[in-house]
Amino acid sequence: MIKEITKQYIAGFFDGEGCIGVYHRKNRGFHLRTQLTQNKTAKSEIILNYLLNKYGGNLEEQITNSKKIKYNWQLSSKNAMKLLEDIKPHLIIKKDQAEIALAWQKQRPKIVKDEKGRFAYKEPISLELDIKVSNLIKNMNKNNEQQSDLVEIITKLTPLAVVKG
Repeated sequence: MIKEITKQYIAGFFDGEGCIGVYHRKNRGFHLRTQLTQNKTAKSEIILNYLLNKYGGNLEEQITNSKKIKYNWQLSSKNAMKLLEDIKPHLIIKKDQAEIALAWQKQRPKIVKDEKGRFAYKEPISLELDIKVSNLIKNMNKNNEQQSDLVEIITKLTPLAVVKG
């Protein structure tokens, strides 16, 4: 049946059927999420259960408009980062989205408990940057990349490298 599911295979599968996004949660800020949707078959069930066991997340069955059953596998934050870091070298179509999503997630402030025991960001977050990253990733497949937004966001997310001669 299926001999080996490699990172290269997962990347190809994700390039074709996956989605990367930075989404807003009401009253909880923005978060990274990946999802992969596939029609329900015996083989897709094996592959998606493998991914669920390896990376975690949620795997749900949904009914399509044509009354067929599909799987929807979703990962958030750290689990999504692990997946994207593993497959990024092998991505083609979604490589730029993955790089931006990973850089955005890595620059997020740590979450700690405040004096009342509630979870809060240790440092302030940039809502403006969150919105720009969210919109850019959403539009990267629709447009041929918005170069000026891309350059501005990558500049904000990537620390300057100092080269000593």
